[in-house]
Amino acid sequence: MSLLLCRQEPVKCPYYVEALDLHLYSSQELCYVIYHHPFLVMEDFVDEGLLEFIRDELNMGFLAGKLEKWKASGENPDEMLFSILAECFYYGPAEVNQYRQQVAALRKKHPAEYKKERADYLFGIRQYGRAVEIYEGLTESPKDQVVDDAFLGRVWNNLGAAYARLFQTAKAYHAFEKAYGCLGEEAMVKRMYFLTRFNPQLEQLEGPLSAVKEETRKAWEREADAAQEKAAQSREILKLEQLFGQEEEKRDAGAAELVTRWKQEYRSSVF
Repeated sequence: MSLLLCRQEPVKCPYYVEALDLHLYSSQELCYVIYHHPFLVMEDFVDEGLLEFIRDELNMGFLAGKLEKWKASGENPDEMLFSILAECFYYGPAEVNQYRQQVAALRKKHPAEYKKERADYLFGIRQYGRAVEIYEGLTESPKDQVVDDAFLGRVWNNLGAAYARLFQTAKAYHAFEKAYGCLGEEAMVKRMYFLTRFNPQLEQLEGPLSAVKEETRKAWEREADAAQEKAAQSREILKLEQLFGQEEEKRDAGAAELVTRWKQEYRSSVF
């Protein structure tokens, strides 16, 4: 990455990228997001809010007008991303061309493969709800040279992980069971066992978990206990505990900030 020009942009109202929980204060930051998060920006990223930010806050009316015309034309929307990178002069021509090739390569992928990679990206940035929506659609994909049992097994596994992050343990359990049916890997059964630690009622369900040997269960139980102990010492929990040693006003403000962030993260993942 090479910085060619630092534009002086007195932004009063930054542009909020909800998926990244990030406020953009400059064209350079906008270009950075576009360049490093293609799966995020390749689907309807250039909307009216972004056009308004480019026109009014970045004072780039010409670019905003150009993007509006292109958007109205219904032609390849990826060209709008390339235009932003080219007009803001944050990345050089070689880098913009490299990005163009990267986007073109992603567009050439098998539709199911592209969707899975996008869902995996969304999972990686904690957009679990949006990832679930894509994974669920992929489970209905007709089989072909790409969509085979191995592919579907990975989709079901990732769907289970996303459901688990949303505390939907029953759906997560079912997804891991489906993944096991496709892949036959013990790791899926192990994840099903871990879910029973959160929701003991799942133990009543029949399936591959009922056939697990007692010594294997005990080994998994020890691993789960160790993970639980480690989680209790996590940075967020320690931070919350430290708040209770502060003055009441600071404690309440700090706790409210933590809870608000957790709620925002959860809502963003669901919707």
